[in-house]
Amino acid sequence: MSKNWITDMFHQEKAIIGLVHFLALPGDPGYDEAGGMKKVIEAARHDVLALQRGGVDGLLFSNEFSLPYPKGASFEMVAAMAYIIGALRDLITIPYGVHLIGDAQATVCLAAVTGAKFTRGTYHGVYATAGGLMDTDGAAIHRLRHRLGIDDFKLVYYVNVESSADIANRDAIDALRPVYKLDKPDALGVTGPVAGEEADVSLMKRVRETFPDAVIFATTGVHIDSVEKIMELADGAFVGTTFKRDGIFENEVDEKRVKAFMDKVHALSSS
Repeated sequence: MSKNWITDMFHQEKAIIGLVHFLALPGDPGYDEAGGMKKVIEAARHDVLALQRGGVDGLLFSNEFSLPYPKGASFEMVAAMAYIIGALRDLITIPYGVHLIGDAQATVCLAAVTGAKFTRGTYHGVYATAGGLMDTDGAAIHRLRHRLGIDDFKLVYYVNVESSADIANRDAIDALRPVYKLDKPDALGVTGPVAGEEADVSLMKRVRETFPDAVIFATTGVHIDSVEKIMELADGAFVGTTFKRDGIFENEVDEKRVKAFMDKVHALSSS
């Protein structure tokens, strides 16, 4: 696995990707009927600009407030995300990805029509989650990506899955070995136990030792106080809640928090 795609895409040896959490979408229980899509777009516009001005290397658009998360994306959810990204395209100045939570195939389709360059997700194994069993079909995702002509669309494979457990209770590294060899994932993602909690550094060390050539991302819980130890091991990080006002998930992105975080990342890279 070549690490050149990180530098080719982001023009950095290590990339920080800021999350743009879309507000609840049409069909979601929390959707604001009065504010409508205009409210969703304006909130996303604010976050895109704050993240870019703060200096992140990339963006990931995600339906984070489509709560509770369904097992598959609805038609209206996919349509809404495509519409929002289209409305924001002229503002976007850095590479971006997409993530329709719980629906890898819809994510790939969304990428094909929006020009997204990467995603993260679960592409191997079967997991017990709060919402029931989550099965995967990595082979179908790879074939769909190929059929849609976006073979360069990068898939970040979760090594472990937040708020979930492998139903066979397999060790995460052992389960990944054949997948790494056969699927040839573009990158590996290490999460924390639940959303917002620090990525499992001990697991990240094992991933680095076992797959020394892999591109590794921390996919949850990267804070300004933990970024140094995490980026010693990782090639990149997805950062969401840390960038929000007061570090609260439900709040909007705070440009000052983004800048402070990125200033620390740049100081670490130059030291």
